[in-house]
Amino acid sequence: MRFFHVTVATMPDMVLEALKRKVAMANEGELIVLGTQENRPIGWRSYQNFGCKLKYFYEFICRPDLGDKDIVLYTDAYDVAFFGSSQKEILERFIAMEIPILFGSEAYCFPDPAMARMYFRRDDTDEFPFLNSGLFIGYVWAFRHCMRGYKYDDMDNDQLYWTNTFLKSHNEYGENTLITLDYENRLFLNTAGIDETEIEVDHDNNKIWYNGSQPLFIHVNGIDKQFIGKCI
Repeated sequence: MRFFHVTVATMPDMVLEALKRKVAMANEGELIVLGTQENRPIGWRSYQNFGCKLKYFYEFICRPDLGDKDIVLYTDAYDVAFFGSSQKEILERFIAMEIPILFGSEAYCFPDPAMARMYFRRDDTDEFPFLNSGLFIGYVWAFRHCMRGYKYDDMDNDQLYWTNTFLKSHNEYGENTLITLDYENRLFLNTAGIDETEIEVDHDNNKIWYNGSQPLFIHVNGIDKQFIGKCI
């Protein structure tokens, strides 16, 4: 089993550079940046052409040198910060869950709010009931299964793609043995819709806390990106 941390970044960015530095300082290994040859803005900085993220992730997991049991972590590049101590810490938390894939969860059902009714809600009190595709981790075999036959379209929305994949993976009882959402923020925290003043940031020890949880990655998703400046 090997571990790979990848992101897709088509343009240089100060948040990406901060992420790379933190990854290196924590001895997590190299952050693999995909898509640099594009040299164009994508996603929320452009025309919502999130298909690039799917394209380069799909090409990466299809590499013949990757084994089925290798683990791949994906994080967005321009609005994510790392608050962990090591690669070991990431892997220990994920492997202990005994699941194939873990996605971050968020407060909003985006990009199609109407899909909220299709979710099998565990608990109506969940603060983060919906899938977010800015942070996820899993085994290569599981990602290959999910993306088998993927056809690239630049205008694809990666979050819609992964939401559909998640919803289709449920059985008739609402169980999903392939993809789990990080409802308790054990690894990932997505900030859209929450009170950011309730997030405690400790730069000296490179840790964050929110509502009793201590996630390792924070994703400042949504339109307002100001809080990421306080995280890098």
